[in-house]
Amino acid sequence: MHKKFYLYFLVIVIFSCNFFHQDTKKLLVTVNGDKLYFNDIEHLLSPDLSSKDSLKLIRSLSEKWAVEQLFVQKAKVNLPVSQQNVKSEVENYEKSLLIYYYQKELLNRKLDTFVNTDEVYSFYENNKSNFILNKSVARLNFIKLKKEVPNLWRFKNFYNREDEQSRLLLEDYCYQFADDYYIEDNWFFVDEIFETFPHNFSQKKIKKGKSIEAEDDNYYYFLFIKNYISKGNVSPLEMVSSQINSIIINKRKLSFLKQIEKEIYENAIVKNHIKFEKY
Repeated sequence: MHKKFYLYFLVIVIFSCNFFHQDTKKLLVTVNGDKLYFNDIEHLLSPDLSSKDSLKLIRSLSEKWAVEQLFVQKAKVNLPVSQQNVKSEVENYEKSLLIYYYQKELLNRKLDTFVNTDEVYSFYENNKSNFILNKSVARLNFIKLKKEVPNLWRFKNFYNREDEQSRLLLEDYCYQFADDYYIEDNWFFVDEIFETFPHNFSQKKIKKGKSIEAEDDNYYYFLFIKNYISKGNVSPLEMVSSQINSIIINKRKLSFLKQIEKEIYENAIVKNHIKFEKY
């Protein structure tokens, strides 16, 4: 019993973090001649870890390294030579990554990302063929009311009008009584609009200015089409303005990076940092 305790104590002392820090060249594991030393993984250890947890982490890192070495050695034995030369691929990846981060930093510091409404409108007018609708869209008033709501007859007199007074009356009524409503001026796909109607509702042909009413056991559904654009026509500007904004900024990015590339190259030529040999 005393011998076992002594051996356990000796192992803890030998492999404690203090011991490792005193001997950073301490060999941890060897795999077919390849060696891992404590100083190779020392930076991965936190000073906040207890000795017990540090030993566990050292063991885990050593095992992970050993497995990686085994795979690398197996790959060198079994892969054709043409697939083993990855140095150039790593170098190319490193170059690409450095260029990417440098360009990103330049863009963050110097690229103007503000796009005014005139730019958006101009791009829209000059590229309408790129914004053809694949579904019909509409601007609308949609209101869902319980059947026991008061003054329904009065509501029916203004939910499908577009003058300012009617709009204010509708807003006030919906706020008080509607279970669900949408009376803003955004555009919606028509297919999505009728998903809010009862399942047994038969979709009717719609057009600008049309009012549609439906009901089920508990609710009335009211729809007024303020504007309508059918599939195959040009999308309204409001629906694609965010997309256009992104396109304009992306074009600026490409133009900016090309200009930077040109300036860097021309500056290097002037300063004789580039020298082409005759051939």
